[in-house]
Amino acid sequence: MAFKSRKKNKRTGQNNVLSVKVKSQQVRSERLRSLRSFLILVFTLVAIIGTSWFGGSLALNRLIYENESFAVSDMDYRTDGIISESQLKDWGGVEFGDNLLSLDLLRIKRNIELTPRVKIASVERFLPDTLQVRVTERVPMAQIWIWQRDSDNEGNHECIRLQVDESGHVMPPIIGQSSFVFPQHQTEWSLPVIAGIDMKTLRMLAPGRSVGLPKLQAALDVIREYRKSSMAGEVDLRIVDLSHSQILRVTTGDGGQIDLSRNRLQQQFNRWARIRAHGQKYGLTIEAMDLSVTNNVPVRWMLSPNIAKEIRQSQKMAGK
Repeated sequence: MAFKSRKKNKRTGQNNVLSVKVKSQQVRSERLRSLRSFLILVFTLVAIIGTSWFGGSLALNRLIYENESFAVSDMDYRTDGIISESQLKDWGGVEFGDNLLSLDLLRIKRNIELTPRVKIASVERFLPDTLQVRVTERVPMAQIWIWQRDSDNEGNHECIRLQVDESGHVMPPIIGQSSFVFPQHQTEWSLPVIAGIDMKTLRMLAPGRSVGLPKLQAALDVIREYRKSSMAGEVDLRIVDLSHSQILRVTTGDGGQIDLSRNRLQQQFNRWARIRAHGQKYGLTIEAMDLSVTNNVPVRWMLSPNIAKEIRQSQKMAGK
């Protein structure tokens, strides 16, 4: 009886092993089916999303980016300075008929502000077809002439004229598309010329850059103080010469030369006005004066242009 029981237990154990194997295979099959179902679901969702996106993109293009209702038909460019509207449009790079909603406003703004003359630009769009651009320009305070040898004609020189604003930002003048001008053919004497800049400094004067050099800033300070003084409109400030180490030499429209210290500019301009007024009483104008000294200002006088002209005319009449 014990032997039969042992055989029965052995058969039962084999059946249990077979049952476990079958169940394991079933579990594995169910997992594979679940994984397959999951992957099919994922691929289906991806396909649905992709189709929806593609269809939506086509619909978006047709409804917005290819819609003629949003074609640019009005470009409103305005500036507070002298840059022409055509130049602004060239720099902006927008054409009539471009889709208003597809325009990259930041790129347009950046392209315009890359121009050294432009201080800041704002770009906006107004549905359905209007692009608006507003520009604030840098205001030149002085000009710098750089003479260099003409590459085409040996022995000749050409003048490259640059301008600087009150912060020392360098920019080319707005004269066509070129910064090459000739002094005898221009009317820009209204801007003072900063002269006497050494070659090392000249190499740093690239349009679009700010030059924070003490001497150049000192010259700009002279021009700024002159404009605030009573001398503005009375005396034409033509040249500020930086070639002297301790002083700034100013040349006026009537040929006078005034030496200034870099300090006490307001007091020096006030003294200049008093001395000039004194000479006018006698028909004299200043030929040379050194205001860099605090006491006993040396002055050399000459006849004022009007008096000198009257004398020449009188002599001419007397000669007849």
